[in-house]
Amino acid sequence: MMMASFTLTPVEKDIMRCRHTAELTPEDVRSLADFMYNYHGKLLIDLTGAEGTECIRHIRAFRPMMPTAAIFGKEFDPAEIDVPKSYYTKEVRVFDTEEEALAWLREQ
Repeated sequence: MMMASFTLTPVEKDIMRCRHTAELTPEDVRSLADFMYNYHGKLLIDLTGAEGTECIRHIRAFRPMMPTAAIFGKEFDPAEIDVPKSYYTKEVRVFDTEEEALAWLREQ
């Protein structure tokens, strides 16, 4: 049985953690797209230990459908995940630590 390359776990009410654990397969991409389309809470994206380039590429692709999200665990320029302002998007921010990311999500 093949394991997904990401995990989704509850953090607290209305906040789910998405942790990238391996290279995303086409099935994983479809599964994540399904989740983001149907999920109405907030997302804590944990990139700790993940390979940055692939993660950033997928985050940018998912950006128009993402819920309000806080990203931490990988240093990168937030401009790398920007999409044209014509898209309807929820706010997504990049933080240095999990604590900062969670504090911001709780205020949203």
